[in-house]
Amino acid sequence: MISSEQTAAAARLGVLEYLAANPWRIIVTTQWPLALAQCLFYTVLGDLADGPGDGSFAFVGSLGLVLALSTVGGIGALPGTEKWGGTFHRLHLSGLPPAVVFGLRSLPYLVNGVATVVLCLMVIGPVTGHGRLSAELVPALPVLVLMAFTTAAAGLAAASPAMGRRSEVVITNGLMYLLVVTGGVLIPAGTAPVLDTVGTVLPLRHGFLAVRALLDGRSWLAETGLECLVGVGWAGFAHLLYRRQFARARRLGTDDFA
Repeated sequence: MISSEQTAAAARLGVLEYLAANPWRIIVTTQWPLALAQCLFYTVLGDLADGPGDGSFAFVGSLGLVLALSTVGGIGALPGTEKWGGTFHRLHLSGLPPAVVFGLRSLPYLVNGVATVVLCLMVIGPVTGHGRLSAELVPALPVLVLMAFTTAAAGLAAASPAMGRRSEVVITNGLMYLLVVTGGVLIPAGTAPVLDTVGTVLPLRHGFLAVRALLDGRSWLAETGLECLVGVGWAGFAHLLYRRQFARARRLGTDDFA
């Protein structure tokens, strides 16, 4: 049975670990400017391409990319760091399921992802002429927070091969690109049936449909519920993958080296 002391200890370790690897001066001077630059790039690209909404579509979509930088890109490196540090085998002693351990230690990445979204709303929106849109997106922040959790669940699942013998991260990188083309981030839903089908089972797609419906004054609860289901599905999948990786590593004796 999982105790509150165990979960609190894992969450506290995640915060300490995150701040050790990402001091505030690094976050403020490199991570946040990178996220702002990415948001600015895709918003301006949308303006130049004369896409839907004269850049507003791209501005909203770029918020998902900003989230994924932290919740997929950042979290994707977390299990591999454990393996490369030679401490993977000690997780067997924690008494917590491995996916729960990594999930709790991923919370700072979610906080950072949401913080960068708020920064983009405060800075990039007004700079690119979308200040009013930024204000209209404030009520959608709970949906964006939900999307942080759903992308984090998928990011953890994609990072599970890092627990194997070779500590590969290629799947995590692939997921990032897949979210860009299937999540309704830059390509409107309905443009490509294949992308729509794949995006249905991935994070962001339903979340962005909910956000855009909210902006248009339409019903958004159904799409929000579907985004929740997608997140729960990926969280359950991640749990199964990590159980399998841990059992395999213990059986093959590969849980003490990268």
